[in-house]
Formats: sequence, structure tokens, C-alpha cells
Amino acid sequence: MQNLPSLPPMNSWSISNLVCADQQQHIDTSEQLLATIQAGTPARLYWSQAEHTGLVLGFSQKHETLNQKALEQLHLPIYHRRAGGTAVLVGPHLLSLDVVLPAGHPLILPDVVESYRWFGEAWVTALYTLGIQTRIVLPAEAHTQRALRKQATTQAYEALLHRACYGTLSSYEVVFGKRKVVGLDMIRRRTGTLLQAGVLLHWDTELLAQLLGHTDEEQQLLRVGLFERAIGLDVIAGHPVTVQEIITAFERVLISSTA
Repeated sequence: MQNLPSLPPMNSWSISNLVCADQQQHIDTSEQLLATIQAGTPARLYWSQAEHTGLVLGFSQKHETLNQKALEQLHLPIYHRRAGGTAVLVGPHLLSLDVVLPAGHPLILPDVVESYRWFGEAWVTALYTLGIQTRIVLPAEAHTQRALRKQATTQAYEALLHRACYGTLSSYEVVFGKRKVVGLDMIRRRTGTLLQAGVLLHWDTELLAQLLGHTDEEQQLLRVGLFERAIGLDVIAGHPVTVQEIITAFERVLISSTA
């Protein structure tokens, strides 16, 4: 279990109940919370799940890079988020948490990468209380994987897997072995910082492979490669892990770390 840093007292957090809605509503809510939070007010926790399956693209990821034929056949909604990174499949298989920190909050560090550390460690501790042993990805490990995208022998394969957020690793994300369980991203504004986590309840690569692979060969590589890069909590635990169990475990970590 990780040793968490000293977190603000629990009355410094404003926690919303889980909201299940269209993913666009969640994206709009996140942006509104970040735009309107004021210095000195409590940090916000916003739990969410997409009501229906859809694909969320990173800020710089183009709609045209997807398999257009698969899009027409599947009729999936496509969304765009303000944060960077690449495609995330949302729906009942994914639990999301937004943490909105007001400007001047002690968890907003000058070092952007290190600002993720407490978040990743909190997730490792929360999952440990559910009997799930995970770890954070240290920056050196994340750097090593990024370097593979520049090597001639691995460049094409790594670029293919990089089309999906859960196909690559970033610093302080949460993994089981080397397979991602909790993905993280961040948006920084003058008003504050938005940290986002996506927790895989279940991981199935078929749909992502169809959407991101432009040929049969690419789709097969994505099916296998993405399976090796991420894993759902249901597989690790050997049974489905409920959303409420996860929410309760994470919030208890905040309470115990601020007691």
C-alpha cells in the first residue's frame, strides 16, 4: 500500500453523487466546474459514467483518423475532450472521476508530472482495500515506453497502439503488472486544475480495434496488443467490482488520509 502525502481535510472536498448521463453532459460539466471554481473554495469530486457506449477523442485527435466504414456501421457517438491523449471508449464498462482543484490548492504543484503522483497513489491504496494489488507507473517506466515510438523496430506498432489511451502508459497511472487499470489526464487553467481518472471495470478490445484499425491487419494487432496493455478490475478480482464499492473505497482513502 502506498504512503499518501498529507491531503487537505475532508471538509475541503465537495463530493457529488455518481451521475449516469450522456457523455457530452459529463464533458460540459467538467468544463463548467473548472471554469467556475474559485480560489479558497473546496475541491470538487465529480463521479460519472456514460449512459451509452461512445468514443471520446483527445484534444488533438482528428475524427478523420478513425475507421469511417466502422463508424457508419456501428453508429457510435463521437465526443471530444479538452485534455490531451488519445481515444477512450466510454460506457458502462468505465467509471470516471473528475477532481477539480481551485487555483492555489496545495495539490497543484509547479511540476505538472508530479501533480499526478498523489492521485495515482490514492487509487493504488483504494484498490488495495478491495483486495486488488496494483502499482503506479514511475516516470522512468513511462519514458521507456514512449521511447519505443521512436525506434525503427517498434515505431509502427507503438504508434498503432498509441491511438488508444489504454494502449500506452503515462507517469503515475495505475497498472496491474504492466497492464493499465486506471488512466489519468489533466487540464490546467488560471482558475484551477482538473484531474481525471478512468477506471476500467471491464476491458474488451473488439470495438476499439474496429474503430481504430483501418485494415484487417491493424485491427488484429489492436485486438491482441490492447488486450496485453490493459485489464479490467473484473478479471483481476475474479468477479465484477461494483461502482459503489470503488467510489466508497476511494472516498475512504481521502478520509483516512486527512483524519
